[in-house]
Amino acid sequence: MSYLKQTPTRRPLSSRLARLAAGMLLTPVVILGVATATASAATPCTATLASMTASQSGCWQPFTAGSPINTPLPANPKLAADNGAVQAHMASYGWNLQGSTSAFSLSDNGTRPVYYASPTDPQVTVDCTDEEGPNTCQGYNAIDVNGATINVPAGAMPGNNWDAHMIIVETATGQEYDFWHTSITGSTLTAGSGSVENVNTTNGTQDAGDAANLALTAGLLTPSQLASGHINHALVVDIPCTDAHGASTGYSYPATGGWGETCGDYWTENPTGAPTIGQLFKLNMTTTQIAKSGAPAWQQTIMTALAHYGAYAEDTNGSWHNEGIYIFTQDPTSWTSLGQANPWTTVINKLGGQNGTLSSNIPIPVSQLQVVNPCVPEGTCPGATGPTPTPVSTPVTNGKHTQPLAAIATAKTHRKTSRHSTLLKFHRIASRIFERVFDANLFVQFVSSLYRDLGFFGFAGVHWLDDSFHYCGQGYSRFSVVIKVAGR
Repeated sequence: MSYLKQTPTRRPLSSRLARLAAGMLLTPVVILGVATATASAATPCTATLASMTASQSGCWQPFTAGSPINTPLPANPKLAADNGAVQAHMASYGWNLQGSTSAFSLSDNGTRPVYYASPTDPQVTVDCTDEEGPNTCQGYNAIDVNGATINVPAGAMPGNNWDAHMIIVETATGQEYDFWHTSITGSTLTAGSGSVENVNTTNGTQDAGDAANLALTAGLLTPSQLASGHINHALVVDIPCTDAHGASTGYSYPATGGWGETCGDYWTENPTGAPTIGQLFKLNMTTTQIAKSGAPAWQQTIMTALAHYGAYAEDTNGSWHNEGIYIFTQDPTSWTSLGQANPWTTVINKLGGQNGTLSSNIPIPVSQLQVVNPCVPEGTCPGATGPTPTPVSTPVTNGKHTQPLAAIATAKTHRKTSRHSTLLKFHRIASRIFERVFDANLFVQFVSSLYRDLGFFGFAGVHWLDDSFHYCGQGYSRFSVVIKVAGR
């Protein structure tokens, strides 16, 4: 968990807070109410992985055709048994898409940086610390990334937010490395957790990149895709909260874990009827209805993807109380850290946006979202047709680092007990006050006292993270409380 300390250094915040603020700040935007073209009029993506360079000018799509991310939905997919309950829950608590029930917007902030590395890029050694417990430096495929030697473009940086994600795709091997709580010093890449999956041969579900354990490029919306007018894959979103969490509850295929926050963890919201991590939302609109919606072309592109492929609930919004469902988009750090221009800004300007934001007065109501039965993406519904789902593969040598199949249940059980049984108990209390506590020494005293009061022993100190950001008119640096919980 992270907390804030005031510092004179200021940098822009690129995180969920920025997405929320984009909908609240009183900055001028262009309101677009009439489509200038249909979403199908543009040219689809055709780039290959081998053609992807640091500039990422191409429009490329990872993972196999049979991936649940890349498989289009049938015309009338079977709905989940809890579809009605989920719809009722979202309506009851005012859930919305992109932070508004009366409009729809997309900003240039992004959420996750992606880098394409060639064999000539600098090599770094991965120091993965198993921050979340044993075996959390490997994905669901049990390939451990600690000690791996990988190529990383010079200047590449992790996301400037609490998760500090960093995604490296090696164009020569197809290996995608996903890291969390990442930093690079010299020739060492340090990460709190990590995983690897091959974008050419797997389906993107054997990772550990986020709450659903999906690969971090899977379903990610990129500026080149939006500019092309075609999104030929499911999107991924974070939702306010879930009905449950853990290693054996609170998730649905293609997720392999349910690590999102449960409704009621941080604010008053009954978890009954809430969706689970991994569930697939489908926009219940036809192509004709989308074309006649009055939405601008760029929004129709997103609506078409939601209708034809859907969007998977991949994570939750965290402790920040907001009832928005947000689409994950590629972080502009992918380019700006390499000295390049932010392509989101270029695309948004060309599509009629202003101040880094595309805005429409045509909302996408959550009442039009249906929950698809997991047998559809899994390919197990009676009478199902379409691409054969990519089978789950066993770990293979990545050319640099190999790990035999390990006891996945050990890692999942540790995550459940450590991350969600212990840390959340602390976080529910501390997150209420962290914005008002900026003196590090005072906060350390508070944390130590709180842990003793709660019966948690083994407090180990404070770890300062090498970054800072701008929030509510002030500059802050992040630091993490480092603990060891005895007997947990």
